[in-house]
Amino acid sequence: MQSGRERSISENEPPLQGENFPARTAFARMKCPSCATSFEAPESRCPTCRISLQKLDLKFGMVPRHSRFLADRSGRLTLPEMEELRQSLRLFEKKFPQILFSVFIAELPPDGSASEYAFWLANRGRFSSQERKQADNFDLLLVIDVTSESVALTTGYGLEKHVSEEDLEEALQAAESQWRDGDLAQGIQSCIDFLVRRMRVLAAKARHQELDLVEIGE
Repeated sequence: MQSGRERSISENEPPLQGENFPARTAFARMKCPSCATSFEAPESRCPTCRISLQKLDLKFGMVPRHSRFLADRSGRLTLPEMEELRQSLRLFEKKFPQILFSVFIAELPPDGSASEYAFWLANRGRFSSQERKQADNFDLLLVIDVTSESVALTTGYGLEKHVSEEDLEEALQAAESQWRDGDLAQGIQSCIDFLVRRMRVLAAKARHQELDLVEIGE
């Protein structure tokens, strides 16, 4: 899985960079979700800080219970807000059937980070009803840590060649002002809306490139 930069919701804290690294992807450059070191896969742990999924297992413990689209372990969202967001996430899946977009809100321990948790949960949790691995994984996971007021957005392997780090960063930026104002639900909705627009552009671009390849081949 990869993630966009971890972003702080608090105005007083600068955003921290924290991309996630997938295991066993040959000849790819990855960034550690903990220290942001860039290195070449395949590596089972970061060569600088030595973070690994096994260490994150010890740090975060058991995988928490979560629902397919939205889980709020913090209790910050109202029931109407949760239902509206779930409906938006269901609609996202209808528009883009290959992609499952999930949101997880939690109060992480002080020594954790949203980027570490997103990487760990995306690899250990099973949000999709079917197990999707590596190139077949088109999932999106948004993690919001209300303790540190930070967020991280993570994609599955299958989206890496379509969705850039800049796309993920801009999706988080689209919601930043609302999150800073304390409107958690509207910030999530803005992130969803941005990704709907961006995915439409990327899908059209992919179709156009495919058409070009067909024409060249002929």
